Amino acid sequence: MNLSNVFLVLLSKVLIIFFKSRTIKHILKLSVEEKKKFLLKILNENQRYIDIEKEEYSDNNSLKFIQNYNQLPCTIETRKKRADLLEKNGFRDKEVLLMGDDDLVSVELALRNFKHVTVLDCDKNLLNKLKILTSEAKFPINFFHIDLNHGIPNYLYKLFDVICFDPPQNSKDLDIFLHSTFKAIKYSNSSFFMMVNSSAIGEKELSKIIKFINNSGFYEHNKIEFFNCYPLNKGQSILLSFISFFFKSIKKNKNFINCRYYFTDCYEFKSTVNLEISKDNYDLKTHDENISSKYIKDISIPIYTISRP
Repeated sequence: MNLSNVFLVLLSKVLIIFFKSRTIKHILKLSVEEKKKFLLKILNENQRYIDIEKEEYSDNNSLKFIQNYNQLPCTIETRKKRADLLEKNGFRDKEVLLMGDDDLVSVELALRNFKHVTVLDCDKNLLNKLKILTSEAKFPINFFHIDLNHGIPNYLYKLFDVICFDPPQNSKDLDIFLHSTFKAIKYSNSSFFMMVNSSAIGEKELSKIIKFINNSGFYEHNKIEFFNCYPLNKGQSILLSFISFFFKSIKKNKNFINCRYYFTDCYEFKSTVNLEISKDNYDLKTHDENISSKYIKDISIPIYTISRP
């Protein structure tokens, strides 16, 4: 085992004692090769941002590695890119659900006159902030104080055409968000966007997650690497910069990198079921001919709609 591998193993064993965060524990339990792949991607992307002078540093001087509610707000550019993605897909008139919104995407959607936006979050202070920022929106936004650890309430079942979420970067929390998605989404002609760092999740876990998504009636339509960028606070930046100095100097003899950002990919999933309503009956059509007729029969046809003024 070379020196960089030894360092990563020892660092993981020490750090895992001190952190209660599921995200940090998840990453520390990745294999040495998976950790190296994860670190190199993050470090290389930080270097690329420096090279193109694309900087939007965080002014957060906190030394916490994990902020309250696992919040890590994205850059303004990322927020606009997410809104662009929803707009270009034709979702301005659709029922849109944001599960967690410390990134303030709802504010951007309000500026673009999205008609039906709903936000769920467990942070009351954030919800109050969003209400103020969107108070003059042409189309009012629905806000709900909900902790997804307790599940989605029945009154939100099967309501939404599109769902977007940016979960904590670990398989357990991601599973919670996915189960909530499959309860809230309409299934027919629907899409959801999942923001995760595939290297942080790990190949084995990610493979299980994709299989679960496929079995739940959705297929991967698109993946955009490094789509989301998040400014790190002071503590997060110091830790990642320290690792970059040790890791890069030994492995590739590169200079110290001042790591100021974290990155995630954007996964877009579309429903395998199209629902066409005729006068006589419901006609279900699938993109995937291999989906069994039993699965199609088990799909719940949406029966609820959000009441709009």
